[in-house]
Amino acid sequence: MPVLARSARWADVGRLEVDERPVADPGSDQVQIKVESAGVCGSDLHFFRGDFPAEMGLTPGHEFAGIVTAAGSNVRHVAEGDRVGIEPLLRCGLCPFCASGDYHVCADRGLVGENADGGFADYALVPAETVFPVPTGLGAEVAALAEPLACSVHGFDKVHLRGRETVFIVGAGTIGLTAVLAARASGANPIVLARHPHQRDAALRLGAAEVIGEDDAGQERMRELRRSGAIDVAVETVGGKGDTLRQAQLLIRPKGRLLVLGVFSSPTTEIHALHLALKEIEIVGSMTYARSDGKADYQRALEIVAENADPARSLITHRFDLPEINDAFATALDKSSRSIKVHVRPKP
Repeated sequence: MPVLARSARWADVGRLEVDERPVADPGSDQVQIKVESAGVCGSDLHFFRGDFPAEMGLTPGHEFAGIVTAAGSNVRHVAEGDRVGIEPLLRCGLCPFCASGDYHVCADRGLVGENADGGFADYALVPAETVFPVPTGLGAEVAALAEPLACSVHGFDKVHLRGRETVFIVGAGTIGLTAVLAARASGANPIVLARHPHQRDAALRLGAAEVIGEDDAGQERMRELRRSGAIDVAVETVGGKGDTLRQAQLLIRPKGRLLVLGVFSSPTTEIHALHLALKEIEIVGSMTYARSDGKADYQRALEIVAENADPARSLITHRFDLPEINDAFATALDKSSRSIKVHVRPKP
């Protein structure tokens, strides 16, 4: 008889259902993974709230890691028993962008957990090219954080972040906080704008040189940073519908760089066009991660979390079993829960 395993699937806006289905064997270029831990991402919450239409019946979850339980006949870089992380980008593999390592802008780009079943399940079946061996000794929870961290690794590479530069990070959610690790790995000096005290504490644990609040003292400190020309790179990590992009832009020194990591739900947002021209600010958009220079951003992210495992683990504030998937999403949405990263951990 086929082995049955549980998976959480979209049943309606704001509701997932857990059912049991047979575990599929991997194809020749696929890997079957026993999921150990999967994180709830902000983009998952967009679907949960109904901001974007979810594909009913599909299993979400693109931040996950686990153990290889079977590998296809063409798979050579991982084997049964290996712990692996997932770089969840789907791509055609044939176009010029894929050939150059820029598969993140492939016209047929997709995402495990949005366009194919993802990691909120006992088992996941993914393309072999998305599977990366985890550094020895690194647990699945921390390995799963490599996915959001890889977004900052890629973005900082695009703005050519250099050692000893000062980075101002607007926002202290998962992307903003993992950006602290990425900035420090580049030798830069990260300053964080955080709204909540628990985010402030997390940023300091991760090595932020300074954390600024949104109170009067924080506003004065930002004016001081602007007057002194201290900020080489500003990073917007919030997105949504706010004016955070303009806020980040106005802090930057002349000839500095503005990096856009946040996902904006509105197609337009405000910038200060005159400031952009007069100060010769360079604005750079960044989408997920890639292998543009021959080494995958996701691989570098795995190395960074392995080097910072204990502070990185502190970002995981809540853990739920798979049948509690709706509670996990609700907790991630609830600002009063003081959640940073919520993880779902399927049990045997």
